[in-house]
Amino acid sequence: MKKAERNEIVEWADSLSDEELEQEYYKALFYSLGSQTEDMYELGYDIRDIKERERYEKFLCEKSTLIGELCNRRGIKLFEE
Repeated sequence: MKKAERNEIVEWADSLSDEELEQEYYKALFYSLGSQTEDMYELGYDIRDIKERERYEKFLCEKSTLIGELCNRRGIKLFEE
C-alpha cells in the first residue's frame, strides 16, 4: 500500500464513529478473505490480469489490517459480543 493510500484510509477512518469503524473493519476483513487468482491461473487468464488481481488482493488485506490497528488504537474490541 502506498503512503498516500494509507493516509487516505486513516483520514477516512477518523471521520467515522466507533461503530461505523468496527463495521468497516468486518467488511474489509470479509473482502480480504480468499483469493481468485488460483482460479484465474486454471482458467487461463492473462498473466497481467492475474498480477493485477494479486496486487488488489494484497491491498485489501493491508487495508483490513490497517483498519484493525485503528480500531485497537481507539479501544474498539473486535470479535466480542
